Amino acid sequence: MHDAPVNPPRLDVADQISPGPGLSAGGRTATYALAEALFSSREGHPPPERLLWLMDDLDHFLAHAGSRARLAYGLCLLAITWLAPLLIGRPCTLASLSLPQRVEALERLEQSPFALAFFGAKTILCILYYEHPEAARAAGVDASCLRSPR
Repeated sequence: MHDAPVNPPRLDVADQISPGPGLSAGGRTATYALAEALFSSREGHPPPERLLWLMDDLDHFLAHAGSRARLAYGLCLLAITWLAPLLIGRPCTLASLSLPQRVEALERLEQSPFALAFFGAKTILCILYYEHPEAARAAGVDASCLRSPR
């Protein structure tokens, strides 16, 4: 996380993608707000299409990972949603904050005793996010070694 760019246009995530078996509509909205702040950089925020792709991939992952994984992710997300804003003096949800405020709240959460909840959600989001070819390319991943020789 870096200095956040100007606020991107807000998407109503619930209208963009319907809930699947792994992630509720509220979970999608909270995850979208988290991921948008997590993957923002000085160059800007991630493309909305990539974040929507991440929501679908996370939904698929959680649907197949089982109820314990869904519960663990849900508890991490619940803690992040409500605790992070309090750490910057804002009694609201993470999704209701502006992008710069979300970035600041997550940075403070990462340094707090509640960091484990953040790291739990951050880990799975990073694994899935960087599976996207454009995100991997932007991070400098050279996947040529993964191709089979001809």
